[in-house]
Amino acid sequence: MNRHQRGYVHQTLRRATAAAHKALDHHRLMRRLTGSDLTREQYAELLAAMCRPHARLERQVHASRHHAESGLELSPRLARLEADLVELGQPVPPVSQTPPDLSDGRAAWWGRVYVLEGSRQGSALIARCIHSSLGDTVPCRFFGETIVPDDFGRLLATLERELEVEDALAQAVAGAREAFADYKAELDAFDSRKRAVEMR
Repeated sequence: MNRHQRGYVHQTLRRATAAAHKALDHHRLMRRLTGSDLTREQYAELLAAMCRPHARLERQVHASRHHAESGLELSPRLARLEADLVELGQPVPPVSQTPPDLSDGRAAWWGRVYVLEGSRQGSALIARCIHSSLGDTVPCRFFGETIVPDDFGRLLATLERELEVEDALAQAVAGAREAFADYKAELDAFDSRKRAVEMR
């Protein structure tokens, strides 16, 4: 794809993170969300597994000075996730209060924004699957808040401007891949702990 073609940055980010994105979407815990046999217990368990990595990524994005400088009005979702857990009767996992590492440059920060805000894109489908399996009254605040298409379009347009230099785009790709990897590693660890308990 030519560097000057429309949407080059978005297409590059999407291709460069496709494998990491697929690995997360097809994780054993995540796959349950769109399955027809999802149980309330499994749903609560998945939200608990997502709590820490989502909190970490959200803090890395929202607490950064780059957020204030960007002019973006990003909406946090952690409180929605925690509210769903409480209503489901699942303890909210403790989230580290240690300040996040904010040493990343601006370009890497944009890569994290891409992952965080992009995660809202598939939320509507996931919410429909959850309601189909568990009924319309199941708490679904976290997945129920999707991103307005115009807002995501504006974000992508901003990425095209911010990452027009190839080196900046490479740093954004690295930041995005790290965000995906951190999320999957946390789900892997949660799954391993649960399996260890079940085998006792």
